[in-house]
Order: sequence, then structure tokens, then C-alpha cells
Amino acid sequence: MPRFRLNLRSKMMLFAAVIAMLPLLVAGQSLIRVARDELKSAANEQLAATAGRLTREFNTFFEYSLLTPLDLIRNAIGGDKLGSAEKIAILRQGIADLPDVVALQVDVENLPRPIVVAQEAYFEKLQSAFPTPMEVLRVDPATLDPLKASARSIVAITRVEETDDWLATASLPIEEGIGGRKATLFARINLARLGDLIANDPFARTGTIRVIDAQRRIVFSTQPGPYDHESVIAKALQLLDAGIATITVEPFVLADGSTSLAAIALPRAFPWGILVEKSEADAYRPITDMVRDLLKWLGIGLAAALLGAALFALGISRPILRITQTALRVAGGDLEARVGGVRTRDEIGDLAKRFNDMIVQLNERFELQKFVSRETMKAIQGSDRHTVSLGGERRRVAVLFADIRGYTAYAENRDPVEVVTVLNDYFQQLADLVAAHHGDIDKFVGDQIMAVFYGSHMTKHAAECAIAIMDGMERAASRTGADLAIGIGVHVGEVVAGAMGSRQRKDFTVLGDRVNLAARLCANAARGQTLITRDVLEDLPPKLAAQATALDPIAVKGKSRPVEVFAFYKTAPAPVGAPAVGRHPG
Repeated sequence: MPRFRLNLRSKMMLFAAVIAMLPLLVAGQSLIRVARDELKSAANEQLAATAGRLTREFNTFFEYSLLTPLDLIRNAIGGDKLGSAEKIAILRQGIADLPDVVALQVDVENLPRPIVVAQEAYFEKLQSAFPTPMEVLRVDPATLDPLKASARSIVAITRVEETDDWLATASLPIEEGIGGRKATLFARINLARLGDLIANDPFARTGTIRVIDAQRRIVFSTQPGPYDHESVIAKALQLLDAGIATITVEPFVLADGSTSLAAIALPRAFPWGILVEKSEADAYRPITDMVRDLLKWLGIGLAAALLGAALFALGISRPILRITQTALRVAGGDLEARVGGVRTRDEIGDLAKRFNDMIVQLNERFELQKFVSRETMKAIQGSDRHTVSLGGERRRVAVLFADIRGYTAYAENRDPVEVVTVLNDYFQQLADLVAAHHGDIDKFVGDQIMAVFYGSHMTKHAAECAIAIMDGMERAASRTGADLAIGIGVHVGEVVAGAMGSRQRKDFTVLGDRVNLAARLCANAARGQTLITRDVLEDLPPKLAAQATALDPIAVKGKSRPVEVFAFYKTAPAPVGAPAVGRHPG
């Protein structure tokens, strides 16, 4: 059983209650006081522990039992590495392995119909109540909240009256898309397991557990029949509306005048409130007679103490809660969050101000990271000193230079703002393709980029990236309306990698003859052409190397003899050794 935890406000309230009970000690009633406190704490602890346990089990069910395997399915079907048959097979295997998932649906942008795979047993169950069960299982994205549907979350929960089932709809956007189009994986989840979890909880033997949604519908309950505890329902709806995820434990006065002790918790995975209740008469029955004579004195002392403690606790706990909520937002990636409403001129006020200063500095640091390469960040993080030392080391890398052709003519008669917008659009596409092929943008120079690839497959990644860039230029042209092309040069070999410059201004980059040659190849490449060296060709897998076309050797600056070169195009011509030597598509 999890350890019972009291927050600061509760501790102060409890302290006030203890002070209020001192007259009982004077009256010689210490035993009754201790018994009362212990039983009250035990009841609250049992309610809070049950609510907390169920909340964790609900969250675990969705986030680990469902989302984790669904993420694997989503990642497997994303992109174009697998064919349609393989992707459908993955969906069917996912249905077989996840008994709570009754249907998986893939929506691809601009396709007329989605792909839907249903669980056979549940489909047969629906057939007894519906002439077209697939209409029940199919998800209509047009009916969903676009903001929720664009995130990885539960987007809808519906009840199937005919079968008395609750079905949740989970949305998992496919980041890679399918066939170059946006795509989303939807999962229809049968929530019957959560109902069984509630029904079999040990607390159900002495109390009641219910799950309610924002429409006041009872989703699950350990006690059948209508539920008329309006004060408990009102509190749960208030917490749902405010999105307060903390566990609330307090007594509620019911319509018949009796009191019910209830703990209310909100699982983050579902838009529900979990209500754990026990009547006060059952909880306090053993000592009802003991405290009857003390209620008068206890009421007076307790009311005064709790009022003072409540006022004092609110003044302390509210600023701390605001700081905590801001910290949670920052942890979630919201660097625009600030601690507001804290005006106290004490240590808590100083903490709020320094916390806001820290957020500003974090935001500045994250923004600065966008201006340096990933290898620069690795060098900083890996340094055992406060600064990165000047100097370098020899490393084998693949270097890619890509130069946008036609940019000068395009920019000549256009507004600079339009030119920068178009150039940034192309650079964004190039950067995304480099990252997708495990490369690192070293720098942007005018209308040219330099990218570096590391690792055992760096040459293959660099060549595939170059081909992908050439293939993507048509899409960029149709998007921007600019008649621009690309020329690329790729070379592989040993370079010097490290921090270059001065103590005041450094640049982590790669230098050497291999880098210079890659730049020369880029300068000599025609529009829509990638030039590579024999070192690159011999380091490629045979199937990829066969797509290269051998060209006549070229003379480049800095080399005493002509350099043997090969070319890739958007559509590959004859392989190396074919009669196409020295020629390329016109």
C-alpha cells in the first residue's frame, strides 16, 4: 500500500486540529482524542490510497499496456519502407496481441476510405446488435476535436448502448506519414477491463467506487442503481472542469442529511473522475459514543484553529502551488510559462522571481542551440571542463555539400522578404532530409549547406540523402513556385574534426582535403546532379552503387591530376560499366 502523503496545507490544518484538541487533554479525554484522530486518518488514508491506486492503474493501462505497443505499430507502418500488405499484417497482428483493442484504423490524407482492421470476436458481438458493425467501429475524423486529434491521446469515449460497452478512441499521428502524405492511426479500445478492475478492488467490500464523466454519466460502479450524491458529483465535475489532478479527500453532506467520506481523483489518461466513498457512520461507528460528549468543546476549538490555519496555509501554499504548476509546464516544454500572482516580500517571493529568471535563461539556452550543430552540442556536453578546448582529432566522415542553383537569378527581381521565405523553405526541407538520414547540418553558407555524416553507414546515408534531396526539389518547387534546382557533391575520408577559432569565438567543424574536394564536386555538379568520388562509390552497398553513372574525370582546384567522378540523378541511368560512361541524361 502506498505511503500516505500530506501536503503543506494539510499539515498545517492537522497541526491546528491538534492545538484545538488541547482542552480535551485538560479534561482528561486524551484517549478519545487519539482514537478519533487515528480513525479519521486511517479512513482518509484508505480512501486516498484506493483512489491513488486506481488512478495509477488506469494510467498504466492506457500509457503502458496500450500506448506503448500502439506506438510500435504506428512507427512500423509509418513511412514507405513496408508495402501495404506488410502494414496490414502488422495491424492484424496488433489486434491479435492487444485484446483490449477492438479496431485499428489508418487514415491517410486525400485517400477516400481509411484502412480498418477489427477484432473478430468483438465484430461478431456487434453483429448481433447492428446490421453494419463496421460503422460502429469506424472513426470519423471530422467529428473529432482537431486539437486533440493532432496529439497522441484519447480523443473520444462513447457508450454502445446495445452491448453496454464503453469504447475509447485513441489518436496517434504518424510522424513519417505514409506515401508522403499525412496519416493518423486510430485505435478503438474496449474499456471493459477497467470495469473489472473497479469491481474486483478490495475496497468494494466496505465502500463504493464509481467512475463519472463530465456529462454526469456513471461509467463504472460497484453498486448498481441510480446515484444521487449530488454534492460529490458537483465536486467531481468542478475538478474535471478545472483539470485538477490532485486527490481530494473530504466529507460530503448528502440530501438525506447523512455524511459520506469521499476521495476524488482524476486519471490523466481519461477525462473521468474516480469517486471512492464510505459513509461516515460506517467509518466512525466504533467511537461515535466516545466523542458525543466532546463535540461541543472540539467544535469550538477546532473551528477557531482551522480558520486561522486555513488563512495562514492559503497564504503559504498558494504561491508554492503556483511555482509547482509552472515547474510542471516547464518540464512539459512550455518555456513561455511564468510564475504569476506571487507578491509576497519574503523567501517565497524571492523563489518565484529566481524561478522566472531561470526559465528565461533556459529559453535563451534552447534558442542558442538552434544556431549550432548537433556535434557542437555533443562536444560541449562531453567536455570535462567548463569550456571546449581548441583543437581537433582525425575522424573518418562523409561530407555533403548542396548548392541551390538558380537562386541568384530568382532573387534579383524579388522582394528580399519573399526571397528569404523561399530560401528558408528550401533549407527546412534540406535540413529535415539530412536529419532523417542521420546527418548533421554543419553550416549554412549563402544558398549552400554543408552536412556531415558519422558512423559505420555514413557513406550510404550521405548518398541516400543526396538522392532524397534531388527527389524533393520538385515538391519544394511546386510548394514555393520557385524554379530552383540543386547541385550536390559527396566525398568520404579522414578529416580533422574539432573546435576551431579563438577563445572568444569558436566553431566546431570539420576541415581537410576531403572537405575541400566535396565542395569542389558540388561546384562542378550540374543542376539536378550529385557528384561522388570513387572512394564513395566503393563504400556503397552494391545495389546503391549500381545506380551511379561513371563520368569523365574532371580537373578541380587543388588537385594535380583529374579526379574520377560518378553521378547520381533523380532517375538513375545505366549502372557503372555500361555504355553510358562519360554521358548523363540531358
